[in-house]
Amino acid sequence: MRVSLLSCAIALCLSPVAESAVIDTNWTETIFSSDGSQHTGLGWAPDGSDRLFVLEKTGRVRVLSGALTSSSPTWSTFATMSPIFTNSECGLIGMAFDPDFARNQLVYFFVTVSSSEQQIIRYDATTNVGTNRTVVVPGLPTVGANHDGGGIGFAADGKLYWSIGDLGNGTGVDANLTSLASKVGRANRNGTLPTDNPFDDGAGSNNDFIFARGFRNPFTLTVQPSTGLLWVNSVGTSYEQVFLVKRGDHAGYNDFENNQPAGFITPRIVYRTNSTDNRAITSVTRSGNVATFTTNAIHGFRVGGNLTISGVSDTSFNQSNLYVASVPSPTTFTAQQAGANVSATGGSAVTLNQGGCLTGGTFYDATAASPDYRGNFFYGDCNSGRIMRARIDATTNSVLSTDYWATGITSQVDIAVGPDGALYYVGVGTANVFRAAFNATSQGLVVANQNLRADQGGEVVTTVRLAVAPLVNVTVNVARTAGDTDVGIVSGSTLTFTPSNWSIPQAVRMSAAADADLTDDAATVTVSSTGLTDVPIRVTVLDLDGPDSMFVYGFEL
Repeated sequence: MRVSLLSCAIALCLSPVAESAVIDTNWTETIFSSDGSQHTGLGWAPDGSDRLFVLEKTGRVRVLSGALTSSSPTWSTFATMSPIFTNSECGLIGMAFDPDFARNQLVYFFVTVSSSEQQIIRYDATTNVGTNRTVVVPGLPTVGANHDGGGIGFAADGKLYWSIGDLGNGTGVDANLTSLASKVGRANRNGTLPTDNPFDDGAGSNNDFIFARGFRNPFTLTVQPSTGLLWVNSVGTSYEQVFLVKRGDHAGYNDFENNQPAGFITPRIVYRTNSTDNRAITSVTRSGNVATFTTNAIHGFRVGGNLTISGVSDTSFNQSNLYVASVPSPTTFTAQQAGANVSATGGSAVTLNQGGCLTGGTFYDATAASPDYRGNFFYGDCNSGRIMRARIDATTNSVLSTDYWATGITSQVDIAVGPDGALYYVGVGTANVFRAAFNATSQGLVVANQNLRADQGGEVVTTVRLAVAPLVNVTVNVARTAGDTDVGIVSGSTLTFTPSNWSIPQAVRMSAAADADLTDDAATVTVSSTGLTDVPIRVTVLDLDGPDSMFVYGFEL
């Protein structure tokens, strides 16, 4: 990262007050109470317990209980990591909840424990005090400086993934398969080696836990709910890059940044570190409301990138917030642009200045916001204090557009979706935990998750509330309406919302019964209420008796 995680002390306010960080006028921001400092991450327990976990660089895990369901929420210390090493970017820097958390209450933390070792440590979160501390993955590399990584999560195959950078000194880059530095790693949940990791060479020299390679500083990673795929956020030297990472991929560091040749993966989202790219336009034509631009050099633009076009001889081409629709060649790009069929010359194309230190992201999987926001990827930048919103095509996973969404968050570091469908975010250097809620103008069903993934024999939980206050009581029904009958409703099949409790999320617990086959199951659970639009929930059940699989939802991990 461009800044260390950080040296300033933080004391958060004790009551919600208005802020002005959100640019998007469809959302309203307030501040949650907190008593922490140097935040490095946050996440809501996925069990309906109304617990917000917040990480501090110095090793403390705080839990806010009852923030959404009680008039008197409380903070408590869940755990304090010891030993811990906090120099530079080291410390407590990542967290992930077990896929079967609703049943087993296990939560995992990425921790720098010394100047030479990082670990993934697991706790039992049955209560607000962590118990049964277990080192799941020991011996992860660090030199006690920067580029430690810290990304951690569970993909659609149910495996544990993590990301580590090049340790600030080029460790593990290029063809190096001996070190987990500059890599994404993959293990079973208990830390053992899966049978199908791509670089497993038995007694050979490879580190068999390597899943993908070529990352400078993948400080965070995000699992996309609709696909279970990994989106890895890598802080760069010249470019900040977001990669969709699959088995055996190579992102090219330290030879390539946003100029990867064939054989390497290219970023889905990219922006110049602490600057912009400015490319001279030699010619442009528009036909059928599609403009095709030619630049005088390789432009490096990616689909969905936000450009400002200016100085073209025909001024009808000049436009801000023009989104790249395709890249036919390294020196051409197209964009949807209304206007007459015409040709012109000259001008320039300038990228959006997003910042210089890419941090945490989240996919919006709730229904509190309008459909245009669903499936969007929200990601932050520590240097600029901004959060960006990227619209994602649900079929191709390509980026449609990228825009500013919020700003003014000192050292922004992580963002998550809450059980109420709001977005929550923190900065290392700010005395705030922010909450942004969508400004609903009509009644609807707010479901926290439209895509859930359960273990065979396990359970998952989502929450439901109403979008606005009703005039009378509203009854909501939840039932499996299609797919495998192994999926059932354990509790919450009938919910009642009143004019006083309409905004409080209520839990729906679903089970996934074990079966005799070796294939994953899928079912649709529908949330419905008379006069309101139904909300479907897709529940996919991972068959843990089957062989390890890299193929999920039509995509290959």
